[in-house]
Amino acid sequence: MTQRPVVIAVDLSTTACKALAFDAAGEVVGSARVPLETSSPQPGWREQSSDEWWSATCEALREVSRDREPGSLRAVGITHQRESFVCLDDAGQPLRPAILWNDDRSTAQVEALGSKRLHDLTGRPPSTAPTFYKLAWMREHEPGTLERAARIAEVHAFLAERLTGEWASSWASADPTGLVDVRRFAYADELLEAVGVRRDQLPALVAPGSIIGGLSRDAAAATGLPFGTSVVAGAGDGQSAGLGAAVCAAGVAYLNLGTAVTLGVHSDRYLTGLAYRSMASPIAGRWTLEAALASGVHSLDWFREHILGDTSEAALARLEDEVADVPAGADGLLFLPYLIRAETPHWDPDARGAWVGLREHHRMAHLYRAMLEGITFEQLQILAMIEADTGIPVERVRIMGGGANSALWVQLIADIFERPVEVTEHSESTALGAAVLAAAAIGLDAMWDVVATARRMSRGWRDVLPREDDRETYRQRFEVYRDLYPSLASVFSRLAG
Repeated sequence: MTQRPVVIAVDLSTTACKALAFDAAGEVVGSARVPLETSSPQPGWREQSSDEWWSATCEALREVSRDREPGSLRAVGITHQRESFVCLDDAGQPLRPAILWNDDRSTAQVEALGSKRLHDLTGRPPSTAPTFYKLAWMREHEPGTLERAARIAEVHAFLAERLTGEWASSWASADPTGLVDVRRFAYADELLEAVGVRRDQLPALVAPGSIIGGLSRDAAAATGLPFGTSVVAGAGDGQSAGLGAAVCAAGVAYLNLGTAVTLGVHSDRYLTGLAYRSMASPIAGRWTLEAALASGVHSLDWFREHILGDTSEAALARLEDEVADVPAGADGLLFLPYLIRAETPHWDPDARGAWVGLREHHRMAHLYRAMLEGITFEQLQILAMIEADTGIPVERVRIMGGGANSALWVQLIADIFERPVEVTEHSESTALGAAVLAAAAIGLDAMWDVVATARRMSRGWRDVLPREDDRETYRQRFEVYRDLYPSLASVFSRLAG
C-alpha cells in the first residue's frame, strides 16, 4: 500500500534533536529522539558540540525515515533552540564549542552595550540571551576566534547549510541573535559594526516558509532522505510552537511549558515592551510578542534531581499526588522562579530563585506546589502586561510542552489565570510549527496558505475550565507574589557582587 505523503520536522532543542513525520492532517506518523549533552566549563557558561548537533540530526532523520517509502517524504522543516551559535572555519568545522542561549558569560557586555536604541531595533531589552552580547564577549576575550570565523551560524543556519549547501537562514530564526532590525527583517549595519562582525560571516536571510534548497547528495547519504528533498526555512522554537498551536490572530495566547517557559501572542504590528521580546513571526511579515522564563520546567527538573533525589516517573507521580492534597497557596509558601536569571519583565541577570514563607510544617509537596504556583504567577503577571500594551484581552490560552502532561499543573494554570485553557493531545507543537511551514511551502494536500495549514494541522485541543473554589486565595497570593522581586532585587544584586 502506498504511504500517504508526509513532511518531516527537525526540532533541535537544548536537550535533544527530534525528528517527527506529520501527515497533512497533523498526525504524527513517525518520530525519533537523540539526546544532546551540555557542558558547563565555568559557572554560568553553557556549551554544546555543533558536531553533535549534526550527528544527532542525521541519526534522528535516519530513524524516522527508515520504514517510509522515499516517495512519501516531501519536505523537511526546521525549528531549534534560539540564540545558540557556533563559529565555523572555511571548511565548515567548529573553531570552538557552540555557546548556548542560556549562557550568562556576557553580563558585563550587556551592561556596557545595552540601550533603549538596541531594544527598539532588535525587539529585545538588554539580556545575556542574544548572540549580539556573546559576540561582544568573544571580541574581547577570544578575538582570534571571531577573526578566523568564516561563518557565524545560529542553529537554523548551521543545519540548513549542512542539509542543502546553501548559506541561508530564516529571518525568524536569525532575529533572536540580536543582529537583525526586526521591523525590516534585515541585518542592521550598526549592530554588526558594534560587535565587529562582517555580513559575509552571516547567512543570507529568507522568509520563513520559503524553500531554501534541496537536500544535497552528501546530506541524503547521511540522513537517509531522498536527494533533492525540499528543505524549508523555519523559525525558533518559541515562535514555531505558537504556529503549531494555530495562534495566528489576536485574543489567544500560547504557553509552552518547556525547559524555558514561553508565553506569546500574535501581532500584526511591531511593538516593544519590557514584558516581552518582539520577534519575527513564522507568518512572514508579522510579529510574535513573547515572554520568557529561562528556568521554567528546568526548575522542576532541578528540584526532582537535587532536592527530591529521584527523577523517575513513579516518583513524580507520587509527588503530584501529594501536591494535590496541599491547599491552594501552599500554606503560605511562595516561590520566585529565577534559578537561571530573570528575563521578562525584569531583565536582571543577578536575580535568584527563592522560597519565601518557609515554616516548619512545610514539606516536599509544599515546596513543589509553590514552584508550580510561582511559575504560573509569573506568567499571569506577564499576560496582564502584554494585554495592557496591545489593548487586546487574551480570552484563551493554549498550553503545550512537556509540562502540559501534568493535569495538576494545567488545572492550576486555568484556576490562576481565571480563563479557559486548551491542551493539545500531543506535546509536539514546536515541531508541528515547522511541519506547518514545510507543508504550506510545497502545497501538501493542495493547501498553500500558512494560516489555513496551521488551523488544519493543529488538532485535538481539550478545554480545561477554571474553578472558582480557590479564586480568592490565588488573587491574594498573586498580589503578594508581585511584590517579591521588587523587595528582593537589591539583595540579589548584593549576593551577585
